[in-house]
Amino acid sequence: MQGEFRISDFGFRIWYVNPQSTIRNPQCVLGMTLVELLVVLGIIGVIIGISVPGLAGYAMRLRLKTATRQAAGLIFLARSTAISTHEDHAVVIDPDAREIRVVAVGSGEALEQHLRLPASVTVELQVGGQPATESQFVFRSTGSLTGRSVSVVLTDRERQQAITVIGATGAVSVQ
Repeated sequence: MQGEFRISDFGFRIWYVNPQSTIRNPQCVLGMTLVELLVVLGIIGVIIGISVPGLAGYAMRLRLKTATRQAAGLIFLARSTAISTHEDHAVVIDPDAREIRVVAVGSGEALEQHLRLPASVTVELQVGGQPATESQFVFRSTGSLTGRSVSVVLTDRERQQAITVIGATGAVSVQ
């Protein structure tokens, strides 16, 4: 089969001309018109427009989960460091700076690992379900806390997650 490709005068349509065709109009359309292309782009735009709000909500949930996991990891690190060095370590929460860091109580030296929370995430320390008067809690060298059980509550707009540390054992759990 021998044929040739032709482009219309305006460049909107491409034809494949088959000289052996028995059809009255031997031009077989292989391309698409500009209107067809705009319709497809419009459909893609509608699909993207519908999915963007869902993706924004997903990003917010992911940001909160990631911040919670990082904070829990830092709290685990504080407990492990207190046990391994036989020295009390405090987890210091600065809600204004949205920062969590670990400090050796005896020397006052901060570990180089710290967590800076995203701008939309807030943090609050609670004891017994009420806001704590202090902005820190201390792990003893045994791994337990010096006081009662505490919760570190992270909030991103209307969603929140809590990290609970049991006072007697120092066990850390994410809820």
